[in-house]
Amino acid sequence: MNGTDACLKCTICVSACPVYRKDTEFPGPKALGPEWERRRAAGDLIVMDHVEDCTFCQLCELACPVGVPIAHLIAEQKDRARLRQPAAIRLRDAILTHPEWVARAPRLSTTPRFVSRMMRLSTTSRRPQPRFSTAVVSPSAREIHGRVGLFVDCFDRGFDQETLSASTALLTAWGFAVSMVPKSSLCCGAAAYASGRVDQAKRQAEAMRAAIIRDLPNEVTALITLNATCDGTMDQEWAKYFGLEPLPIPMMPFHEFAVSHAPKFFWDGLRSNEELKREGRPRVWTHTTCRGQRRGDGGLFALARRAGVSEVIPLDLECCGAAGSYAFKTEHETTAHRMGSAAKDQINHLMGELWVDSGTCAVHLDQILGIPARHPAYWLYQRWHQASALKGIPDKPSIEG
Repeated sequence: MNGTDACLKCTICVSACPVYRKDTEFPGPKALGPEWERRRAAGDLIVMDHVEDCTFCQLCELACPVGVPIAHLIAEQKDRARLRQPAAIRLRDAILTHPEWVARAPRLSTTPRFVSRMMRLSTTSRRPQPRFSTAVVSPSAREIHGRVGLFVDCFDRGFDQETLSASTALLTAWGFAVSMVPKSSLCCGAAAYASGRVDQAKRQAEAMRAAIIRDLPNEVTALITLNATCDGTMDQEWAKYFGLEPLPIPMMPFHEFAVSHAPKFFWDGLRSNEELKREGRPRVWTHTTCRGQRRGDGGLFALARRAGVSEVIPLDLECCGAAGSYAFKTEHETTAHRMGSAAKDQINHLMGELWVDSGTCAVHLDQILGIPARHPAYWLYQRWHQASALKGIPDKPSIEG
C-alpha cells in the first residue's frame, strides 16, 4: 500500500480528526500515516507513540483532497505497535478482534469489575445488554416483491435481536421474503483491521464472504445491512485492501432500502394517523456513523422525513467515540466520552428519538446523551406497530418474547 507521494502536507486530515481535537497528546493522522510511511520507506522501523489512539474512523481519508489512504497506513503501523503491548492488553484485543466469539455468548460482556480492571476494559462505558425479542408478522402481503438477504452482523446477532426482528417484520410486511445470512456467527474483519491485525482481518473477510455466498438462496436480489461499519468494510476494504471479489448481489443499508422500496401504504399509514402524531414524539435526532458517512450524511434524515416526522435534526457530531470497541478500552474511555459529549449542548435534554445506523454507536450515545438511541429499523417498527393498532392497518408486524 502506498499513497505518501500524493500527500500535499496540507493538514486537512488533521483538522478532520475527532481524536486530535479531544486529545492534546495525539499527534494526528498526518504524522501517524503518510509521514510514518515515508520514514518506513527510508528504512526507519520506529513505531510512533499514541498510534493505538486512532479510532480508524477514516474521516481523515474522507477529508483528504488527493485520496491518501491515511487510516489504512495507520492500521499497518498498529500491526507493529501491538507487539510491544502488555500481555493483558494483547489478550483483551485478541478477544475484541473476534466479535463473532462474543456474539455466540453475549452475556459474557458483563464481566466482574476485577476482571475488567485486569483486562484493561473500561468500567465507566456502558456495555451492551442482549435484547432477545422476536418478531412475528402476518405472512400475507399486498404484493410479493421477491426475496432479499438480511446481513446479520456480530452486534445484532449477539445483542440486538430486537432490531433483527423489527427489520424482518417490516421487510415481510412490505412484501419481501427474508433470508438471514450468514447462518453462523462470523466477522467481516472490521474489528481486526481497526486494531492493526491486517492478516487476521483478511482471513475473517474471506470466511465471511464464502459463508454469505453459500447461505444466500439463488433468488435473492439484494443484501440489506444493519450496521454501517460492516457495510463500509464489505464495500471498501474487501475489494480495495483484501483483494476479494465483490459480492454477486448489490448491498444496501436498511434505511436506503426502506426509502426506495417500502410501499406507499406503509408511508401513508405512518403519516396519516393524527392520533399517532399527537401521542408520538415529534422530534428525531439522527447520527450517521463514521463509516456510513462515505454514502453521505442525509440517508437517515430522508428516512425520518419520509416517515412523517415533523422535526428531524442531524446531530452536529462526527465520530461519537464508540468506534467499535474503542470506548470499551480503559486507555481510550476518556477521549471516547469527550467525543460523544460534543452533542450534549445541541440536544439540551429535549425529548426525542435518536436514530443511529450502528449498534455500538447507539449504546455509546444512549449512555452519554441520556435519550434512547436505536437503529432506525427499530423506530420504524414501533411507529408502524402503533399506527396499526390505532387504525387497524392490515399486515402489521408484532413483537413477541
